[in-house]
Amino acid sequence: MTVSFFSIRRRAAGILFFSAGMLLSACQSTGAPPSHLTRESVPLEYFHAELMRKQAGLNDLKSFVQTSVEGKNRKQVFRQTLLVHQEDSLRIDTMNVFGQPLGVFIYNQRQPQGHTLLMYDPARNRIVLGGDVQEVLARTLGMKLDFEYCIPVFYGGIPRLKFLEITQGALSGDAKTYQLKAVDREAKARVDIALDAYTLLPMRISRTGDGQNRVDVSWEDYRRVGDRDVPHQITIEIPGRGEKLTLKYTDPVVNAGIADDLFQLSLPEPNVSLSRL
Repeated sequence: MTVSFFSIRRRAAGILFFSAGMLLSACQSTGAPPSHLTRESVPLEYFHAELMRKQAGLNDLKSFVQTSVEGKNRKQVFRQTLLVHQEDSLRIDTMNVFGQPLGVFIYNQRQPQGHTLLMYDPARNRIVLGGDVQEVLARTLGMKLDFEYCIPVFYGGIPRLKFLEITQGALSGDAKTYQLKAVDREAKARVDIALDAYTLLPMRISRTGDGQNRVDVSWEDYRRVGDRDVPHQITIEIPGRGEKLTLKYTDPVVNAGIADDLFQLSLPEPNVSLSRL
């Protein structure tokens, strides 16, 4: 059974129709099914509320990461550690095969010196600031990222979720995913979202803005970490530029209480290994 997309009007709540029996038969859980599977119709607002609920309460994440960067003429693999604080701070430490630091990258909206982007090169004992960081990343990685947009992606969150209005929805023909369409009116962008039909965890999004390259994100290999479902493989792809970033997590930890000063950088300051966090 295939369910077609439909649109909602501002004066009426949108309803997503589906065959409850089909969904229930497609689910393999032996426990009580989630409430959305027992309904004959689901308001579109329900999906937005559930996504907001799932993304709430995550203060920080840390993990060892294997990072693969693919461009038109290159592919590189890095060993890294990743620290994320909510949606305002990110730190990535890159190491060589012996575990020695090759570089530290920080995005921090709360950086007291006023520089949002910082990079430390231990070999030259120098700090790169601001727009120069993106230029260094482009030369060394062959890829540029909008870190303000991407931070939620690293812990399985949909960027700018609170600004999204879900306007259309349908259950896929195989009853495995909900296919949703949304708009971000403030950023003038369109977003396609695929959710797991049973868990409502995001599987894929594709965002297209006016005059901007399309950005595709996928989350895979969800595993339980504490009281949360955390994706252990994340892919960010910019098809128009032939660029793809893939992260594979090892032993991620959530809500560990990462110190604020780890998202700040000043010299002289020793590098702090993930094992000491």
